[in-house]
Amino acid sequence: MLAQDYHLTVLPAMLRARRPDLRVGLFTHTPWSTATDFALLPAEIANELLVGMLGADSLGFHSPRWAEDFIDCCVRILGAERGAGDVRYDGRSTAVRVHPLGVDPAPLLARAAQPDVAAHRAAIDAMLGDRQAIVRVDRTEPSKNIARGLSAYRDLLERYPEHRERVVHVAIAYPSRQDIADYRHLAEEIETLAGEINDAFSTDTWTPVQLSVVNDYPESLATLAAGDVALVNPIRDGMNLVAKEATVLSDDGVLVLSRNAGAADAMGEFALLIDPFDIAGTADALHAALVMPAAERARRHTGLLAAATAHPPREWLRQQLDAL
Repeated sequence: MLAQDYHLTVLPAMLRARRPDLRVGLFTHTPWSTATDFALLPAEIANELLVGMLGADSLGFHSPRWAEDFIDCCVRILGAERGAGDVRYDGRSTAVRVHPLGVDPAPLLARAAQPDVAAHRAAIDAMLGDRQAIVRVDRTEPSKNIARGLSAYRDLLERYPEHRERVVHVAIAYPSRQDIADYRHLAEEIETLAGEINDAFSTDTWTPVQLSVVNDYPESLATLAAGDVALVNPIRDGMNLVAKEATVLSDDGVLVLSRNAGAADAMGEFALLIDPFDIAGTADALHAALVMPAAERARRHTGLLAAATAHPPREWLRQQLDAL
């Protein structure tokens, strides 16, 4: 039995109680909290979550950081024993493994070659002309940090005026959980910020931000493929496949990447890493990406592409099954 993601945290212990004969695996796609932060939960809830997960035979995480944080939580909160790649608690041992997820390039590139994507790409290219594109595709969720990304782009235009009329920020923000007031307010904030940037900097021939609040997969693929720079600045992210998809779809795009994304483990050597809370630092990284010499772009992109396509889904799933 292989379960996926945080909403099934307590399932392994439930299965263990009912079917002790089962081999149970759980993979967590989100980042794991540090022990200090996790201890802010009521003790009963913190214990239930950790014990629930330790009902599994094998636990998987995208990043060594998230795996280490989980083990530290078990040791400090439950008093569990740290083993060599496992956690021992209540007479049982649970393996803790790292299984990073990559992109299978062939089906992604095949989908991007379809006519509906090509039509969006033609429209984007016509809008850009000879300008560079900073692109992003994200769900409208607080963790994705879209508002700070827009603020960094505004700072770029303010402090590096040479980029005015020479770059467009093409952003797609998928609507998310619009039945929740905070998410609706975030979507409104993002649209307001984009409007303010356009009001401040637009000319008769240039609109600096092209924001689409839509759920349109073909347009998303076309946007990522058109990017000279991909901005991926989540506050924290278990992996962030968009960083890898953008790399596969672009010819030689530069990746500006939050160091708090799991993808930074493998891609950080070749991306421009940023602190997701540092607006000025993000603007500086965007500038560096826009002016990067062609040879350096190509060198970095080669490394990014190798990292992005390592551990495609079939291999990633096989690793989890093998761990059981």
